[in-house]
Amino acid sequence: MKDGKPKNARLNKHAAAPVATADLVVSPAGQVVRAVIDGKPVFFTLTNTKDVIQKEHLAGRFYETEELEIIRAHCPKNAVFVDIGANIGNHALFALKMLGVKQVIPFEPNPVAIAVLTSNLGLNGELARCDLSHLGLGLSDKPQDGLAMEVDKPNKNLGGGRLVAGGDLRVIAGDEALAKAKVDFIKIDVEGMEMQVLGGLTQTLERCRPVIFIEVDEANRADFLAWVEANHYDIAATFRRYPVNENFLLKPARKGAKG
Repeated sequence: MKDGKPKNARLNKHAAAPVATADLVVSPAGQVVRAVIDGKPVFFTLTNTKDVIQKEHLAGRFYETEELEIIRAHCPKNAVFVDIGANIGNHALFALKMLGVKQVIPFEPNPVAIAVLTSNLGLNGELARCDLSHLGLGLSDKPQDGLAMEVDKPNKNLGGGRLVAGGDLRVIAGDEALAKAKVDFIKIDVEGMEMQVLGGLTQTLERCRPVIFIEVDEANRADFLAWVEANHYDIAATFRRYPVNENFLLKPARKGAKG
C-alpha cells in the first residue's frame, strides 16, 4: 500500500480494456506479429518488446521451447489443459495451436497479462476452445481476498509477478474451480506458490490423475519431492533453465509401483 493505493494500482492503470469475442477482437495498444510455426500461422500480441517472453514472440517463436517440447511429449491427445499462471498465454497458445488440445482452462490474476492473453487467444481464433471464466483469479490452498500483483521488473518480466497483500485481487482453491472438469494435463508456474496450489488441488488430482508440468522454486524442493512420493506420482522428465528453480514433468505412478 502506497499513498492509500493498492500495490497493483500501477499495473491496473496500464491495463488495456481489450475485447475478445468470437465476432470481435480488439488487442491492447502495441504490435501484432504473425509467424508460421510448424506450418501453422500464429499471431502474437506485443505490448512491451523488452519483456522476456514478448521478445521471443517478436522473433516469431514461442518462449521456453525446451519446456514446451517436454509438454508435447507427454500431453495426452484431446486433453483438457489447465494453465495455472497463464501469464500472456505462451503455453496455452502452444497447447491449442501445436498440440490440438480439446480445451484450455487458464488461471491468471494479473490484469495486464490478461489483456495480452485474451488478445492472443482471440487473434488466433481459439476462444471457443477456452474456458475464460476464471481469469482474474489466482489459485492457492484456500480462498483469500485483498491481494495485489507485485512485479519486480514489470518492464522486463511481467510473468515474474508474485501475489502480496494490499490490493483487490483474490485467490481460490483449484478444487473449487475445477470441481466439474475432467482434467488431463495441468501446467503450474506460480512464482513460488506451487505447494499452496498443489494443496488446493487435492480432490482434482485424486479424481482425474492428470499429468503435471510444474516449476518448483529451490526453496520448495524438499517439500515438493515429499509431495510427489506421498501423492503417488513419478518424475518423468526435468528441465532447469534458471538456478533458482527447476521444471518437473509428473505422471501418475503405475498401479502397484507405490506402496
